Amino acid sequence: PNWSDIDFVTPHSDGSALKKEWKFNPSDRIIMYAGNIGYKQGLEIIFDAAEYFQEQTDIKFVLVGAGAYTTTLKELSAMRKLANVYFKPLQPWVNVPQMLALADIHLVVQKKGAADAVLPSKLTNILSAGGHALVTAEPHTELGAIAAKHKGIFTCVAPENPSAFIAGLTDLLAQDLATHNAVAREFAELYLAKDKILDQFVVDLENLIKKPKY
Repeated sequence: PNWSDIDFVTPHSDGSALKKEWKFNPSDRIIMYAGNIGYKQGLEIIFDAAEYFQEQTDIKFVLVGAGAYTTTLKELSAMRKLANVYFKPLQPWVNVPQMLALADIHLVVQKKGAADAVLPSKLTNILSAGGHALVTAEPHTELGAIAAKHKGIFTCVAPENPSAFIAGLTDLLAQDLATHNAVAREFAELYLAKDKILDQFVVDLENLIKKPKY
């Protein structure tokens, strides 16, 4: 499974310096998508939400990353005159903890049928940071099962459903986002620690080697 460096990505990072560098106000609420910007994600749904929240000027949507679909999305955002949508380049790994700390809400967006068999790597770091996340995934997927089993780990809504997406964001924005998501962080510590996963991988390989051959 994917892992996270839980000693590097923690809930104790401070994103205020990066928030200032990116010219946001201290009171701005940041809704962030960070990762590959490709067609399969269905990131246009973020623009539907940005349009809905446009009158709430303290809410900013930030897309961080790179990918083949970046130019198309920038053009679409400009076409829809979304002044609350911002694009930032892929960040060096050393900046990832403060970038994650900068966000009030994290987005993990996928189209129907595109949910991975394991947690997307972007989500492992969000959980490690104790982030509050909105995830689009169907109930029968791995992400849907995790949301059902670990209540509060993230908010899960149907993919490609703008109404559900906006409702999920509305619910999250009404919550106390100033404190980290303890359920998410605990999950990361129990299941996503890099050393634990790699140690178990070695054990599994050794057990396979020891099996008798017939």
